[in-house]
Amino acid sequence: MRRWSVPTWILVATGLLLNIVSALMTNFYIDGATVDANQLIQQQNNNEKLISLTWQQIEGIERKRELVLNLVSLSELSGAPLPAPVQQEIQDQLAPLHNATFAGLATDKLTGLMAAFNTEQELLREKINQLFIDNLSLADKHTRLMAHISGLRNLALFLQIIGLALILARDLSRRQDLSR
Repeated sequence: MRRWSVPTWILVATGLLLNIVSALMTNFYIDGATVDANQLIQQQNNNEKLISLTWQQIEGIERKRELVLNLVSLSELSGAPLPAPVQQEIQDQLAPLHNATFAGLATDKLTGLMAAFNTEQELLREKINQLFIDNLSLADKHTRLMAHISGLRNLALFLQIIGLALILARDLSRRQDLSR
């Protein structure tokens, strides 16, 4: 009775092919996906830095608010207007505020100035919220990408092991031929 057998060279060639496919998967797909995952992490880190800087801006606006309130209080208590250089410095500091018009510090002008402070802080808080939402989305994408990378690595390892087993079949085949 004749046994059906696959020629050894086919097993070895298939094993080599599986190892080559595994190496190509690792080199092109897995490494490319890893670069993409690292870019997502880098973007998250950049967003975190921007969030931190934006919080510092909010705190800076709060300090300006306190300064304005203190200067108005000082001016009201003393009954004298602030010196021109101080007025100019305050005007320069408040110029970047959106919709802020500075026409001197006085109690009757505080409402508009405080509204400008509030508006600017609200815009900055919205920016922080958007960056936070973006980071959540980036984290979700990163998690999915890492799961995909893990699956590809497992597949590449499986192909490599099967390929090596087929290559080792050559040695087993030689041992069987020698034992006959």
